[in-house]
Amino acid sequence: MDEDKKTKKPKKHKLVIEIGVLSIIFFTATLLFTIVLNYSVTRNSYLTSKNEMIDRDLKNCTKDLQNSVNEWYLDYIKAHSDDIKRKLTDEELALANSEDFTMQIGSYFSGENSISNDTDPDIQYILAKEWFSMNAAMLDVRLRETNYDSIYVLDILSDKESYLYIRHEPSEPDIMKMTTENYDLEGYTTLSYTDCLRTIEYDSSKHSAVKEIVSNAPLKEGETIYEVYHDELKDKDYYIGYTPFISDGKTLCYICIQYDWSTFHSELLIYTRNSMISVFIVLFILVSLLLMYIYLKAIRPLSKVEAGVQAYMENKDSNIVSEKMSRIKVRNEIGRVADRFSDLAQEIDRHTNEILKLNSEKERIATELSLATNIQSSMLPDKFPAFPDRKEFDIFASMDPAKEVGGDFYDFFLIDDDHLAMVIADVSGKGVPAALFMMSSMILLNDHALMGGTPAEILDRINKQICKTNKAHMFVTVWLGILEISTGKLTASSAGHEFPMINTNGKFELLRDKHGMPVGAFKKVKYKDYELTFKKGDSIFLYTDGVAEATDADNQLFGTDRTLAALNENPDAAPEELLKNVRAAVDAFVKDAPQFDDITMLGFRYFGKEENNNE
Repeated sequence: MDEDKKTKKPKKHKLVIEIGVLSIIFFTATLLFTIVLNYSVTRNSYLTSKNEMIDRDLKNCTKDLQNSVNEWYLDYIKAHSDDIKRKLTDEELALANSEDFTMQIGSYFSGENSISNDTDPDIQYILAKEWFSMNAAMLDVRLRETNYDSIYVLDILSDKESYLYIRHEPSEPDIMKMTTENYDLEGYTTLSYTDCLRTIEYDSSKHSAVKEIVSNAPLKEGETIYEVYHDELKDKDYYIGYTPFISDGKTLCYICIQYDWSTFHSELLIYTRNSMISVFIVLFILVSLLLMYIYLKAIRPLSKVEAGVQAYMENKDSNIVSEKMSRIKVRNEIGRVADRFSDLAQEIDRHTNEILKLNSEKERIATELSLATNIQSSMLPDKFPAFPDRKEFDIFASMDPAKEVGGDFYDFFLIDDDHLAMVIADVSGKGVPAALFMMSSMILLNDHALMGGTPAEILDRINKQICKTNKAHMFVTVWLGILEISTGKLTASSAGHEFPMINTNGKFELLRDKHGMPVGAFKKVKYKDYELTFKKGDSIFLYTDGVAEATDADNQLFGTDRTLAALNENPDAAPEELLKNVRAAVDAFVKDAPQFDDITMLGFRYFGKEENNNE
């Protein structure tokens, strides 16, 4: 086990590493948030600044188309898209250049006449192609005057498809050639119409403006909506503005301007990347300085405190700890902790010394108590049978103190060949004082009984003697009986002791004898004798209050009734068995509850003279 502890050495600078990691995570998160926020604000501010420009040019484009675009025109070129792109035939070219036809078309452009599906098909075709040329030319001119990537006209069919009428990009060739006399329709033959008059995929998942147009109410006239779009094929970023073209209250199409902001976006990303690199370098330097400061001001002092703790655990010497703690020079909380630990180590040493002294004293007291227990137990008769040569009676007694020493005692001895004295007593209090008072009382009882007299006279003499020197105001309850062995006559007197239990007719009963005051309570007390005559087989059971007042976990008392019941389980049993039956009943009643008082019992059975026994 010790070898395992030695091999598992703690990692050095673990706290520095933890603080470093947390600092890097915190500062990195803050940095990333700041950079992302700065990028977003800069990007949005730049694009918002373009709103006014795009909005202005969208209005100009709408104004350019107002006099030439109508619902018929858009429907016609959508229905004849392939035909619009082809070259004019010789007949169509001759018709278009004729003077009468030119005047007729002029009436349509001037608004004198309106065109419809009933108009001559050749006129419809040439007029639509002329309109297409003019509108394309106007958008082309507008594109060349600005810096946009493209201008186009769009009919949004759904959130997936749109119809592209015309798109102009800077790379496209001239749409038309103009003269002062007429329109050179042959100029169309030089053009490429690959990006006009066709249905295109315009997925709203990539075009937020289209999604909003399809999902929400139509845009009002002059209202503009914007979106940011990344063209994956060209790898370019666009900012696109959409405005509706409305005629007679109906939205016919959307005019769109696409602004290429890829250059600015790339520069912004490069700037953001460079900013991140620069800040990371600064962050690394700052975190390194912070960790160095933390190491000098916290980690190293804490390591010294740890070393002091380890030294104290190994040596238990507060002087070594004080010497190590004095090397910590920081005056922050860690320095104060070091000072307090030094004081704590000294206090622990002082407290340990006191505990050692107390333990030593406790061991001494325990030794003395053990000796007192032995002395006390040696004073009580403990050899049974007590009188093996006397067949006239049988006697047995026991005492179980609640503490190391107790205040209860019993005694029995022959005053002469024909008189047996029996004593049971209970001293007030417990522990050593009660034990000392008990031993002195026991000696006095023995001495005065041998001096002669009735039990009442003996108790009276003892009471007077104890009261003379009883500064502790202690007292003892005593039951004293003197048996005339030859006749079975018992003379007894009680100094406030428990009622004895006698068996004179085959069953134990409580004998409510006359009580006097406990010995030592008052000086002027008179005790009275009473007499009993035992016949062969009669018994008496004497006890202290520790039997009847034995308490279980619910604070219920064992009581005299249960005591009598235990005795009467086998009332003719020998005294030793009687006491065992009572103690077993008490133990079964109290179970695991602690013993609060001494339990002392004495049992006596009378058989009479030998000749009577032989009979």
